Amino acid sequence: MKAPWSIAILVTFAVTLGCDPVIENNKPQIGIRTRTSANLQSFNTCQDLAASLRSNLQEEMRVYLLSLDDYWYYGPMDGDANAPTAGGAESSGGGQRTEGVDYSGTNNQETGVDEADFVKTDGYFIYTLNGNRLEIMGVPEFGELTHVSSTTVEGHPMAMLIGDDKIVVFSNIYTYNLPEDHPLRAFVGRDEDGYGWWWRSQVLTKLTVINIADRANPQTLRQMYLEGYYQTARKVESSVRMISFSWMDIAGMMWWPELPDDYYNLDYDDPRRQQIWDNAVIAAIRHNDAVIAQTPLSDFVPQIYERFQNDAVVEHPFTTSSCTAFQMAQDGMSHGFSSILSLDLLGPTFAFDADHIVSNWSTVYASTDTLLIAEPSHDWWWFWNNDNFDEASNIHRFDISVAGQTRYTGSGRVDGHLRNQFSLSEHNDFVRVASTTGFNRWWSDEPREFENHVFVLAGENSLEEIGHVGGIAMGEQIWASRFIGDKGYLVTFLQIDPLWTIDLSRPGSPEIIGELEVPGVSTYIHPLGDDHLLTIGYGGDENGLDWATQVSIFDVSNFAAPALSSALSLAPEVEGDGWTYAWSEANWEHKAFQYWGPMSMLAIPLSTYRYVYDDVGYYSHYEYVSMLQLINVDTGAGLSRHGTVDHSDFFNQEQEYWWDWRDVRRSIFMGDFIYAISDRGVTASRISDMSMVASVDLPGTGYDEWYWGW
Repeated sequence: MKAPWSIAILVTFAVTLGCDPVIENNKPQIGIRTRTSANLQSFNTCQDLAASLRSNLQEEMRVYLLSLDDYWYYGPMDGDANAPTAGGAESSGGGQRTEGVDYSGTNNQETGVDEADFVKTDGYFIYTLNGNRLEIMGVPEFGELTHVSSTTVEGHPMAMLIGDDKIVVFSNIYTYNLPEDHPLRAFVGRDEDGYGWWWRSQVLTKLTVINIADRANPQTLRQMYLEGYYQTARKVESSVRMISFSWMDIAGMMWWPELPDDYYNLDYDDPRRQQIWDNAVIAAIRHNDAVIAQTPLSDFVPQIYERFQNDAVVEHPFTTSSCTAFQMAQDGMSHGFSSILSLDLLGPTFAFDADHIVSNWSTVYASTDTLLIAEPSHDWWWFWNNDNFDEASNIHRFDISVAGQTRYTGSGRVDGHLRNQFSLSEHNDFVRVASTTGFNRWWSDEPREFENHVFVLAGENSLEEIGHVGGIAMGEQIWASRFIGDKGYLVTFLQIDPLWTIDLSRPGSPEIIGELEVPGVSTYIHPLGDDHLLTIGYGGDENGLDWATQVSIFDVSNFAAPALSSALSLAPEVEGDGWTYAWSEANWEHKAFQYWGPMSMLAIPLSTYRYVYDDVGYYSHYEYVSMLQLINVDTGAGLSRHGTVDHSDFFNQEQEYWWDWRDVRRSIFMGDFIYAISDRGVTASRISDMSMVASVDLPGTGYDEWYWGW
């Protein structure tokens, strides 16, 4: 990933703070900041990168300490004085079974771009991450199910991607849980003088590449560890790109001013108290500045480690002689990193490439040739005492049309924040963004009114705004968005849910065409042909939401006058008192939403639970309802319940105190059958009569596996 330009930068910010905080009237002050550009700039030298990261962290820590103020009369809680804060599967075998025709795959945002998930299938096998294991089940014939193998995966497996006879599994590993004899322990943490054992990064993202040519005996081919949190991954053909986010914990930082005992004995309004506080804050800032100034670059940046079969570990540093793999927006002030790891699943050597953006936590979108990384332009602390700015988001664009290569092609900036990946789209080289402005800083006395926008950006070496429509649903926020070709759809909500239709056929002049107000709100929009939308959300009335899961069909054949065709409220049909409300993971995770076009049928999970007491009124245990709802989807006749796959017995047979996952979380249509996957089992049911025809029990996620990751 290389910028179209490469210039050495020592980032200079419009901040009036020097080596010490500005002092006015014996009180430290916060400087004034300005914005310039979101365009990424490369670092020619590692010295420049180190200077920028040190400057950013020093300023963030100054503002953090100054924002505390002395209203914390009783001081920090015990033990928290220095606590840091944290800012489609491909066919295998003979190729006779085709995704989208014979079986359903992952519900991906874009055709041709497979999104990592913890359940995958190639039509012949079902792969699921269960606890700390990769479980493989065979489907010799549709409706059948056999357990083939179980492979332990280190850490907390989060998601995977498959390609022919290889799987790459992404897992998070908490560094403080590394066993004493783990070969990586010496690399990611060490005993610092005066600071005790110090972990560089709280979390590692591990990539485990597994050969599954023999499904009964999978073999680990490669193990790589990247410092930071796993975010998401995409696969286009055989090219995989994984995105993680990291920030390095710097040893010796003061997150709270060191106050003398006399401070807590003074009355709250005693003027000496404020001066003691101010002096302590200044001392803490000076201490942090000194620690940061002496911190080497290697302690700021994430590293990749490769582990071999003999437990040897090779470190792949990115700052040995050049730091051109690191880039940052011209006015960026973060010390976190969005890292892009690129590899080819089918490559003979599994060579990889890693690139890093100095950024805030990001939202990721990908088409077959474009990767977008959207980040808040500045974190909350940047606005402290400088809140005359609206929140904004940087949109960084990368060309991924060449397998294994990720090339930066420009950035842009839009007002507001993005809700999720569906707030982004790329179509015919135009980038479309849906955002909401008006997110108020928690210290603000004058709340800003919410306003929603759609922006269109374009350009070869940068992303410039060429079209914009704003003023959408003043006072409301975006709950769902979807871009489909030259059309856009927004759902905003305050008390009544408006569905907005947007014409994007003229990128320079996007236009609101239609609006529909209906009770409730949609959280996910799924295209249903050219003229209809299938959504999931919550029901309600003119007074607001009832929080009951609801699916709806909207007729958008008349783009200027969208209409609600059908709505179906879903609730488990259970008898007795004490049941809580029912929820569906599909309301916030689109991969749990499985629409199968060949049968015009929707499968979504639905769960609830209640406390059960014994005969004398004492607490006994929990009782669970865990099911998969199948819904007939007919644009003419509307929505109707078809049947239910019930996994409740998996969770009610053992009287566990609590389950981490007691939901049917994913589903796969295969021929005339529906496969349901939960933490404790996989079942196959005949769709015609909903009879269960096959079942495999799974060990599930145990406490030790989830907490320790071993």
